[in-house]
Amino acid sequence: MTIETGVLNLIRQTVSGMESEIIDFLSQLVRAKSINPPGDTITASAVIQEKLKEFKNPYEIHSFDDDKPNIILRAGNRKGKSVCFNSHMDTVPVGDISKWKHDPFGAEIVNGKLYGRGSADAKGCAAAMLMAARVLEKAGIQLNGGLDVAIVSDEETAGSIGTQYVLDAGLLKPDLVVTGEITSNRIAIAEKGLLILSLTTHGRTAHASTPWEGVSAISKMAKLINEIENTLGESFKHKRHSLTPPPSFNFGLIEGGVAVNVVPDECRLTMDRRTIPGESLDEAEQEIAGIIERVKKTDPTFDAEFSVVYRANAFETHADSPLVNSAANVCRLMELNPQPVGYQQVSDGRFFADKGIPTIIIGPGVAELAHTPDEYVSVAAVIEATKLYTLLAVELLESADCADSL
Repeated sequence: MTIETGVLNLIRQTVSGMESEIIDFLSQLVRAKSINPPGDTITASAVIQEKLKEFKNPYEIHSFDDDKPNIILRAGNRKGKSVCFNSHMDTVPVGDISKWKHDPFGAEIVNGKLYGRGSADAKGCAAAMLMAARVLEKAGIQLNGGLDVAIVSDEETAGSIGTQYVLDAGLLKPDLVVTGEITSNRIAIAEKGLLILSLTTHGRTAHASTPWEGVSAISKMAKLINEIENTLGESFKHKRHSLTPPPSFNFGLIEGGVAVNVVPDECRLTMDRRTIPGESLDEAEQEIAGIIERVKKTDPTFDAEFSVVYRANAFETHADSPLVNSAANVCRLMELNPQPVGYQQVSDGRFFADKGIPTIIIGPGVAELAHTPDEYVSVAAVIEATKLYTLLAVELLESADCADSL
């Protein structure tokens, strides 16, 4: 659809008149600690609920865990298709406070940048999505369908009692999904997947003065690591995606042994494997299983196994889909880059994509600033995102009715 000039100008004027309100709301949200783990978002939820009391549209609270509420704002009507705007209110921990120049919960604004943990990931997105619904109310724009704005907990630690919970409970039944994450307000249509594996090698203890009497599990793990690096390194040469970074792996945690003078009989390694759209998690698992079996055949003292800690599928929404085309139309209206990009982290968008629901990721903030000291989001980018989300709701739900001015 083509958004009428009158509607476009009305939205621009309404957002312009609400800029201070939008940034004040975001500032309050950043000041509300919602670190995950442990994941308590009660304070952040209270800030959102207090703001939503000013809205005409109703909202609901749904919690699997009382300390981790999920908020769903219901806008529009249920007569047409349903669109879900989805983002999260929890953040990662602050880390080493000495590395911060700005108070991580101060929401200081310096040179147009709002600093604080979660300012970009993803409270800037959450605030802009909620305020987009407020813009629609103030502008008197009626949507021909339902807009659900779901701001959840638990995204930073897998999302099982956040987005996954409300979706599996049937509380969200969207036809289209816009996930709010940091993409510099670019349209991300492809996301990498995640496979976390726990690998264990076994050996036999002995005194360190006679190590040949035992079998070092650490040495066996070193052999396994080397084999994985060589095999996956070669395999990845032939795996590429046009929008996402290439497949990758990282050995993030390792533990083994009980004392320096004892040959270790066990070593444990945690591995992070990132897949690209088109790669199967099952195949990625089998690749590791095959490596272990191959090493066993060449070394009779090698004993190892692995287990799956976590799985998240990669996904891709077709570049020519109506959802992507609508988002591109809005970006062109706003003179933003309409070309789709990829998203290299894992978002809650995967839960919708796993159910076959067309999903894109878009939001303010620079991805490289996520989880870093002095995280910030550009004030201008948040205002821009508020306009973008508002126009996208109008575009997707074919709004044509303005109560006051058209």
